[in-house]
Amino acid sequence: MKRPVASRSFIFVLLLVLACSPPKTGEKKPLSAAELAAAFEKSRKEEEGKKNKEFNLMDHSVLDTCRGVFEGDWDEKVSEDITCRAAVRVNLEDCRITWITITDSSYLNPDAARLIPQRIIESQRLPVDAVSGASVSSWTLMTAVAVALGIDLMELEE
Repeated sequence: MKRPVASRSFIFVLLLVLACSPPKTGEKKPLSAAELAAAFEKSRKEEEGKKNKEFNLMDHSVLDTCRGVFEGDWDEKVSEDITCRAAVRVNLEDCRITWITITDSSYLNPDAARLIPQRIIESQRLPVDAVSGASVSSWTLMTAVAVALGIDLMELEE
């Protein structure tokens, strides 16, 4: 589950307040703005590292292997006449998604087609943030990847 940005902002504000408060007798001087920014960035990276270590996408898959090329597709009815479709090939190496290729599509938003596979590969997660203005295409692609890997998206939403 994605952590709200407010929590990072709160940490940053807390660090800022602590850094700007006058030192008590025998304490170190307050952090400079550069030191504070570096501390915040280090904290953010540690938090991101923990998040990635704690979550293994393949723990939610029915596949019995962590290597190979898998195919999946999904159709999402948009209206009476329009169905958004995505068929994908997903490559796994050492339980990590290394590439996603869209092999067939119809009514798929080009921005979603470009960004959703990138987001999945970078985060090694499902679901990822949908592309603004292309939510149906985004979810169609995410679901096609989930089908290829044998993952129940409803389970991951919880």
